Amino acid sequence: MNSNRLGTTGLDVSDVGLGTFEWGHRVDGRDAQRLVDAYAEAGGNLLELPSSGLHAAEILGQVDLPDAVSVMGRVGVSLSESSHIELGLGRARILDQVAELLRAIGRDHLDVLVLDVFDAEVDRSETASAIDTLLTLGTVRYVGVSHHTGWQLAEMRGAGIPIACAISEYSLLNRDADAELGPACDYAGIGFIAGAGLGRGVLADKYQRGTPQDSRLAGELSDYVSPYLDDRASRVLAGVRRAAAALGVSTTDIALAFNRERGIASTLVSARTPEQLNQVMGSDVTLEPEIAEVLEQIS
Repeated sequence: MNSNRLGTTGLDVSDVGLGTFEWGHRVDGRDAQRLVDAYAEAGGNLLELPSSGLHAAEILGQVDLPDAVSVMGRVGVSLSESSHIELGLGRARILDQVAELLRAIGRDHLDVLVLDVFDAEVDRSETASAIDTLLTLGTVRYVGVSHHTGWQLAEMRGAGIPIACAISEYSLLNRDADAELGPACDYAGIGFIAGAGLGRGVLADKYQRGTPQDSRLAGELSDYVSPYLDDRASRVLAGVRRAAAALGVSTTDIALAFNRERGIASTLVSARTPEQLNQVMGSDVTLEPEIAEVLEQIS
């Protein structure tokens, strides 16, 4: 397991992070513990947690997190009592959600606090004040953002929020961040963390011969996966298969290697089983420049 410095901070993170997207869906508390244990044993040190009140948060209290694993928790999104999704970065919401996450995981701090939404209605100074309070108390060590554009990232920094990293979906099937957010991070020395690094599971090539019954596409997450099963994605995946065959590795290896080659600090992968996770954690393929260039062009 390799590690990278998160932007210009002093925090080193594993090049593969453990996501919790499946927690509360197809991963219960027992399975989550198995995943965390396998991840830590393989040397992984970055666990992404959801905003409080969402599906995964319901089982956080059932999982014992190793001290060596840094916790990255999201705030800004929550569910109301009527199951309505609420968004916002007001002071009260941020402080309350941080407190909820810390109670759930039994820790006194979050290694990285992620602002999971850009709130245009709350003055940035109020958000910055809440962050300053948390940093001063030591309740939060570093701050990141998610679902932000490049100009929104600049606005948050301009408000005095010391942003260490930005999270955005990024893979061979989704390179939207290359247009604005990626260059903004490079310019500001901000670490980039890739969400859905395996193209929502499609780059694992599990749908080549149909839809496995235990796959996301076969269940309640079908709408999440199906956008990556169009003609363009098929052409990209065909190129990934050719690269994998030439190197004698899997398409998963190629997908992870591409992100590493692009300078991604950590790629989040939401494995459902320890077997899936071990395949990802054991991936250490390095792409030759010629192959990397071809993949860059086809994607």
